[in-house]
Amino acid sequence: MKFVPPALLLLFSLSFAGAWALERARRHLLFFAGAYLCIGLAALGQIAFWPRDIGYNTMISAILYCLGVLLLGEGVLRRSGHRIALPVPAVVIGLIVAGLFYFFYIDRSLVTRVYILNFGLAALLLAIAWQARFLRRGQITDRALFWLIMVVGLHFFPRTILTMSMFTDGDLTAFGATTFWTWVQIALSLFGAATALGLIAITAVDVVTALRGERDSDPLTGLLNRRGLELRNRDQRKAQDRSVSSIVACDIDNFKIINDTYGHAVGDEVLEGFSRIIRNLSRADDIVARIGGEEFVVVLKGTPPMRAYQFAERLRQDIQRAVFPGLPQQHTVTCSFGVVEFRVGADLWATVERADEYLYAAKKAGRNRTFMEGLQKAGPA
Repeated sequence: MKFVPPALLLLFSLSFAGAWALERARRHLLFFAGAYLCIGLAALGQIAFWPRDIGYNTMISAILYCLGVLLLGEGVLRRSGHRIALPVPAVVIGLIVAGLFYFFYIDRSLVTRVYILNFGLAALLLAIAWQARFLRRGQITDRALFWLIMVVGLHFFPRTILTMSMFTDGDLTAFGATTFWTWVQIALSLFGAATALGLIAITAVDVVTALRGERDSDPLTGLLNRRGLELRNRDQRKAQDRSVSSIVACDIDNFKIINDTYGHAVGDEVLEGFSRIIRNLSRADDIVARIGGEEFVVVLKGTPPMRAYQFAERLRQDIQRAVFPGLPQQHTVTCSFGVVEFRVGADLWATVERADEYLYAAKKAGRNRTFMEGLQKAGPA
């Protein structure tokens, strides 16, 4: 039974490595695998009492524990595109190793070594949690990950204090029979398994979210597709926001000529370039979608039609000034726009059709124009 905790940890290491083999883009899973491998080997070394030299065993297991925690933190941060800032963790690990060395080889004290290792690991986890504090402002999975690290780090303090109060310095054989060591094994199993299961659950949610994103997104531009537009709009409307919103329909002028003259690869460059410009101008709450070959829709939340018109005009001018790869420098890309109010309770697609009517009116008037419901204005051609 004593080998159950390290066996469980090593099994989780294999699980994360297998998950990475299936999802190689999620490289943070490799760090989770490495973390559980190091912690599992450290626990195995302590239980199997290998290496037999107590000093070597103490130092090697401590280094493996520290490395495991460091890899865990690196995995947590890499999941969000960050990396550990090493100075503080490096100082904590250095102090742990130095303290263990001193209280074994110079002033031997088992109790002091236990406090140094456990409180040091707690400090290391809390330092990582501090670097990952931005997760508190993220999605529910991000917040869960942050608090998971916090709880695991904080549990070292009460568990170590309560259990070590029953033990005084003695030899290693006596230590193996203490309440502290029993609770170490229980805590290692429970918290190791809970943390791993939490990480697996978060990974599963990440994968499902990514699959939904692929399903609801246009693969070329990264904008929402028709389904994504409908679902995102439905979620926004559930918020019962009664503020005035607007819809802007946009179509790239003479896009077929671009494709026929310069090829579809250049046409794709134009679509991607336009998407980047529209994303830069849009706010976080705006919904931007590509619903056809060269047709786009923007839902401007809490924006009255006149401000939506100004948004479309700025976008039209930015597109006209933009340079697109593959096109001759003298070739100017233009767009036409239709702007309407998105009334409370109105059907999304019925409103998009109304915006399309003004868009096509702008095209008939000469293209490179913005027409707005109730006030038809034309930008300079």
